[in-house]
Amino acid sequence: MNPALVPAERALAEVLHAAPSPSDGQEFTPVSVSPGLEGFFFTFILAALLVLLLVDMARRVRRVQAAARVKERYEGQDPQDPRAVDQVPADSETPRVEPPSDEPGPPSAHR
Repeated sequence: MNPALVPAERALAEVLHAAPSPSDGQEFTPVSVSPGLEGFFFTFILAALLVLLLVDMARRVRRVQAAARVKERYEGQDPQDPRAVDQVPADSETPRVEPPSDEPGPPSAHR
């Protein structure tokens, strides 16, 4: 060993032994390391927000699934079905034919 390093190591050891320990000599107990009332409230609020988020997500998923079922039923309808006559979408390429009116006058120009 190099004799020049021994005094430096001894000084470092003295500084480290003089420094207070992180626990300051006290033992850890469940009370001293517990999150306390603040931690309980924070955890409770997080759990309540999670429940609200899950309820909202379930509602939105149900809404999307219902819309998909309606679209699927609509696309599967027979065009000759008399119950489906009023259910022609606005973006359809088939023209709407209005029933004849009893009023005299020029015919309507719907095409």
